[in-house]
Amino acid sequence: MTDQRHTKEQILDIAEDFLRDRGYNGFSYKDISKSLGIRNASVHYYFPTKTDLGVAVIRRATARIESWAQSLESQGLGYAEKLDQLCFRFKTFVDHEQQVCLGGALQTDFKTIPDEMKKETCEFVSLMLGWLESLLADGREHGAFNFPGEPRDHALLIVASLQGAVQLVRATTASSFDSITKQIKLSVRQ
Repeated sequence: MTDQRHTKEQILDIAEDFLRDRGYNGFSYKDISKSLGIRNASVHYYFPTKTDLGVAVIRRATARIESWAQSLESQGLGYAEKLDQLCFRFKTFVDHEQQVCLGGALQTDFKTIPDEMKKETCEFVSLMLGWLESLLADGREHGAFNFPGEPRDHALLIVASLQGAVQLVRATTASSFDSITKQIKLSVRQ
């Protein structure tokens, strides 16, 4: 059972890497099986369709975000530190072979992914935006942040900036990401 669970996790890891690197339409089960040195049928055993695989990748990422947000709460970090952690989370994609974040990759392919994946993508993005909106609202209420407009609007601006930053790095330099995150942090302290 452990070997099966390990294989399933490896398939999810590789699929997520391909998705963040090439997009949903940029890889196949053949790419996954070749990376793992297994047969295509083995991938199909765990995930009968590519839609099943895509949904599983998104659900796993959603669970990671929920766990991450809970861990920040348990660490007792301040509002600015939590925002720093969000920026750092996006920076890991830049540091990992200049991949884009999962949300950004899925949103780029949104018109061509299956409906089940669209639903999961919307829930994934909603979770991230909701967390950030809450952080911004609470931070402003407690005097840690000062920004114009509504927290939801600023959350949209920050997520769009972070997603754009990880993509911009592909055509510029990694320092572009640092410049953008610096501006994000300044934008909440006006």
